[in-house]
Amino acid sequence: MRVLYHHRTQGEEPESIHIAAIVEALRALGHEVRVVGPAAAWPHATLPRRPSVLGRIKRAAPGLLFELLQLAYNLVVDRRIARAIEEFQPDLVYERYALFNYAGVRRARQRGIPLILEVNTPYAQAWATYFGLRLKRLARWLERRTWSAATHIITVTEAQRHMLVREGVAAHAISVCHNAIDPDWFDPQRQRRPQLAAALGLAATVVGFVGTMNRWQGMPAFTAVLRAVFARCAGVSFLFVGDGEFRRAIEDFCRAEGYAGRVVFTGRKPHAEIPPLLALMDIAVLLDSNAYGSPMKIFEYMGMAKAIIAPRVGPVMEVLRDGQTGLLIDAGDAAQMAEQIVRLVNDPALRLRLGEAGRQYVTNHHTWRQNALRIEAIYAAILAPPRAGNAADPC
Repeated sequence: MRVLYHHRTQGEEPESIHIAAIVEALRALGHEVRVVGPAAAWPHATLPRRPSVLGRIKRAAPGLLFELLQLAYNLVVDRRIARAIEEFQPDLVYERYALFNYAGVRRARQRGIPLILEVNTPYAQAWATYFGLRLKRLARWLERRTWSAATHIITVTEAQRHMLVREGVAAHAISVCHNAIDPDWFDPQRQRRPQLAAALGLAATVVGFVGTMNRWQGMPAFTAVLRAVFARCAGVSFLFVGDGEFRRAIEDFCRAEGYAGRVVFTGRKPHAEIPPLLALMDIAVLLDSNAYGSPMKIFEYMGMAKAIIAPRVGPVMEVLRDGQTGLLIDAGDAAQMAEQIVRLVNDPALRLRLGEAGRQYVTNHHTWRQNALRIEAIYAAILAPPRAGNAADPC
């Protein structure tokens, strides 16, 4: 199979990780993949990403101008896609959906090539909520048109599949492929670095978070978690890996409260450095998440056999079983998070049991190879369509 993979991602994680991992997994199965996009992506990058061009424009340009530039990008990429189709003669176009991005769908339909659209976020809705949209009605209209024009849609959660169905996409045209891991890379034995814990000055028990330290991760409430845990547990430290709008506020709080020696902030790290940092953690946490996305950190936490505490939201509950592969709390509830951290600090056997069960689950059900095999199966079904009304099985 010859696959033309089109994306508009500027290389930010976790988007670039997902792109590179799928491309790598398809190639490992023997398929030819040609990528059309503004930046290369590597699944295990060893250098931190510089701020993307898109990100810099987004911060500098007024909202309306930025949205118009995203629309105009279709004119640029349309020619690239047309040239790639002409040269590569793909059997399948695989596109990662982005706001105002319709060029790939248009060209695939024009040439009669099947197109699988990967929808990780309903961008017209999400951007309107978190950033505001000036061209909101146009964004919603284009989003629906793009979804309906795809031959098949892959989305990352059942919750998002239901959202797409409510927007008018046929249920049988949607498959669910959650985020995933490379189990050889996220291997707790391979990634052990005992000297790293000493270098960072971490205590005997480490509670960790990896990701963007923004509002949708529940970070504003994390100061209450720190205060409650430190009041009850002496030999505990926290490790924050990542950056975001609330990092400085949490650092300032730690200095003011005298916690600075017990909380380590690494800043943003390249993906190659994430598994060794995860290996240092005994407990891995996520305080909040949105109602539709598939948090990649949950899969990486499980791959590294960590005892996980995560919010009771639909997408998390699709992959995490309370008391079996992790512990669930009410979304954003700092008191419950602190209580469960204290529980796990005092129960190493429970930490071990949850971590081992999580590792077994994710390696059995959520690897990038399994997702690539699913893409193969979807393409085969497109060539010989199943009876209408039968929704595709999730990954």
